[in-house]
Parts: sequence; C-alpha cells; structure tokens
Amino acid sequence: MLSRHERDRLAEIESGLLSDDPRLAEKFERFDGGRDASGLWRVVVVLALALAGALVSVLLVSGQLIAAAVVGALAVVGGAVCCWRAWRRPGASGRT
Repeated sequence: MLSRHERDRLAEIESGLLSDDPRLAEKFERFDGGRDASGLWRVVVVLALALAGALVSVLLVSGQLIAAAVVGALAVVGGAVCCWRAWRRPGASGRT
C-alpha cells in the first residue's frame, strides 16, 4: 500500500505524463492489466471450485467419505476467503 505522499506524487507524475504526451498516456490506460486480472481471477476461482466439487463427487462414489469431507471443507473455506477478499478490495463492484 502506498502512503498518502507516494499516492500524491504518483498522481502528479501521471498528470504530468498526460499533459506532456497524451498519446503515450492513452496507451498506458488501455494496457492497464490490473483491472482485467480480476475477471481472470474469478474464472480461476470458479474452475477451482468446480474441480473440487468433481473431486468430492468421485471421492464419495469411491467410498472415501473422510477425504470427501476434507476436500469439500477446503473448497468451502477457499471460496469464502476469495469472496471475502473480493468484498474487502477497494473499488470492488457493488461497493463504494
């Protein structure tokens, strides 16, 4: 996390870049990969939870009840942590 002074300095640099070379600044705005990464992160989490659900199903069918319970519990905890982190992140959708 940047300090208040560092954020102010970064804002000054960004505004200077925008005024000096607007075309270059526009390229950086389009590149900003941090915003697109949240969508990829959601896909990875959903796929991981789906895989865990499939593994739980296979373990249940094969009679491995304890292993199925452990994998299911870890999937629930992991999903809850991911939801909590998304909710806590500044600028997350649905929050101001």
